[in-house]
Amino acid sequence: MNAFSRSWLITKLSFSVINKDRELLWFAILSFLFSGLYLVAMVVPLVWFGTFEDDPEGGQRSLELAEYAIIFVAYFGLAFVATFFNVCVVYTSKVRFEGGDATFGESFQFAMSRLGLILQWSLVSASVGLLLRILENASRSLGKGGQIVSSIILSLVGMAWGIVTIFVVPGIVYDGLGPFDAIKKSVEVIKKTWGESLIRHFGLGLIQFLVVFAVIVVSAGLTFALSMAFDSIGMLIGIGLGVLMLLLSILIFGVATSIFNTALYVYATQGTLASGFDQDTMRSAFRTNT
Repeated sequence: MNAFSRSWLITKLSFSVINKDRELLWFAILSFLFSGLYLVAMVVPLVWFGTFEDDPEGGQRSLELAEYAIIFVAYFGLAFVATFFNVCVVYTSKVRFEGGDATFGESFQFAMSRLGLILQWSLVSASVGLLLRILENASRSLGKGGQIVSSIILSLVGMAWGIVTIFVVPGIVYDGLGPFDAIKKSVEVIKKTWGESLIRHFGLGLIQFLVVFAVIVVSAGLTFALSMAFDSIGMLIGIGLGVLMLLLSILIFGVATSIFNTALYVYATQGTLASGFDQDTMRSAFRTNT
């Protein structure tokens, strides 16, 4: 099975779960809305009081301790919101895979029952984010060459962190694991299912890229047509519709990715197939180490 066929099959299976549990999309939408509201609540007071002003002598100044504290609070809040609603998504998927049909309220209630673990994971996630930010700020003293090298290294570290924590939320939902045990479990699942061939497999990524590209092209054409017909008002409407379509596609594929990761977690840890996913699909999606 080639990369496109594999991605298309995974996409169809994951979207079939979304079709059965439409509340999954509401979790993604609520996560986006609450994250936006939280950022506004954080940023507006900071801008109002001029917390992050530039150095009077020009250039960027080093961040102070109080500012790092503010950044940490921002990271923590965003991590909490994202993790909370992702737990809702994974739990809803779990119930569906087991032949049930969780309601919006049941999934929300389950996330509340894991509130302590979600808070712990949010603290760890925010701490890592803050550490990367501190290192990024410290690299400013290394000169342009040093900044470029450090930026590349930090980007790779951030990417690696994102990879090794892919299965943290399923670990919280299925096994009630704390942050460090969940990270350990996530790494074990990655080694078992992806191994050295991780970089070769695309999952939902290929289809998502094509969809996002198509949305951008359609949005650009729509914006051009509306601007020709209604001048600046039409252009604003076209841009607004384009942003809305792009955001919706990203949210939907984010949910689909969580669904498939949950199915893969079940397959790797329990040796059982999630309802709707067949063994050939799971094996072809990621080459298992033998």
